[in-house]
Amino acid sequence: MWSVRHAVEQFIQSLELTPGQREACNEKQTRLREALQGGLGAQTTFLSGSYGRNTAIRPLHDIDIFVVLREISLAPHGSGKPLEESQHELLLRVHGVLRKEWTNKEPPHIQRRSINIEFSGKGLDFDVVPAFKLSGRDAFLIPERGTNRWIQTNPRLHAERCREADRVAGHMLNPLIKTVKHWNREQQSSPLRSFHLEAMSYGAFRAPPANGGKLETLKTLFEHLTASVQRPCPDPAHLGEHVDANMSVTQRVAAQQVLNSAAVELGHVLREEPSDPAMAHRRLRRLFGNAYRDHG
Repeated sequence: MWSVRHAVEQFIQSLELTPGQREACNEKQTRLREALQGGLGAQTTFLSGSYGRNTAIRPLHDIDIFVVLREISLAPHGSGKPLEESQHELLLRVHGVLRKEWTNKEPPHIQRRSINIEFSGKGLDFDVVPAFKLSGRDAFLIPERGTNRWIQTNPRLHAERCREADRVAGHMLNPLIKTVKHWNREQQSSPLRSFHLEAMSYGAFRAPPANGGKLETLKTLFEHLTASVQRPCPDPAHLGEHVDANMSVTQRVAAQQVLNSAAVELGHVLREEPSDPAMAHRRLRRLFGNAYRDHG
């Protein structure tokens, strides 16, 4: 049986994408971006979301591709109709390009702010987000179908905030964000979204953790999240609405309870590790599921 700390290290490492997964993703995203630039006359494209921030975990779900069509100007007061086509029309235009390019597969489908296209043979799917660069501002406009709104955002600023938070934490934060995201997937009915967990995590450390241990630092992160989830979580780019804008009071209470429960369990693990490692392993397996192993 492995030591508890070795098992934790192995578990965290297992969440990383394999070289094969990265190669498959890079092959498909390159082809997609070429098709989008050609079919839409896009100004530029780049990877966004968790893959772009290096916080994606296995199994890899949707990968975000941000497609900047052109630069536009808003009215001085910021109101009025900024574009000649509606949010739905823009998404339909992107949908048409993808469907024309890949005629021999399941058609892409329109989502709230993106178009999803799946490559079943590779086990990969991509969310294509069309956007317009705002002239004179470090911001983009993206469509929101249903509400007929144009949302201001900047995933590049999100990635910068993530990198800076990881740097401040001595490059320990990103692996622990991935660990928390995996834990969240294991919950039966978590009200927490992955990006909400990430955004709250950015404020967890103001310096590299003093003890440097993964278990101690993970417990500290869960304690930080337990407190943070009760407060509004601003957009890390300070452009759009709060990340948790649609979270109800009931959901906040439920989130606080599951986060606190995880912090308490990790406290038990730290106490039991020297004297009862088997029990510590069982607790960690309850937290993280079958991906956590105590032996090779």
